[in-house]
Amino acid sequence: MNKLIKSFAISSMASMISFAAYAEEKPYQVVDGKISANAMEGWKTYNGGGCGGCHGRGGKGAVGPNLGDSVTINLTKEQFVDVVANGKPGTFMKPHKTNKRVMDNMDNLYAYLLARGDGVLGEENLIKFPLGKTE
Repeated sequence: MNKLIKSFAISSMASMISFAAYAEEKPYQVVDGKISANAMEGWKTYNGGGCGGCHGRGGKGAVGPNLGDSVTINLTKEQFVDVVANGKPGTFMKPHKTNKRVMDNMDNLYAYLLARGDGVLGEENLIKFPLGKTE
């Protein structure tokens, strides 16, 4: 019985450590009810880089796909970077490799969209609503 309890305790601790490591791997953080500065810069890049024209407010999808879903379900980070930089033939997605703002903030843009896809952020203005949610 004692071995069973020790085994369970070790297994539980390993799971908690694994979960903590996973949580730390996210490129964004929420601290004191606000999103991290890098994800905020990603939001600014999204809005200033013209992304919303095709992908809608907060990347929820319009003519182009929902980008939160894209980065959480469909694309690796490397694939996301490739599509943003080089476009996607046969679609309306044009290359942004000459857009300095987008290219200089690619990691921040990815962090913002991942936070959207993870449900951490809503689609609202992050200045007015720190987590982009009105509720």
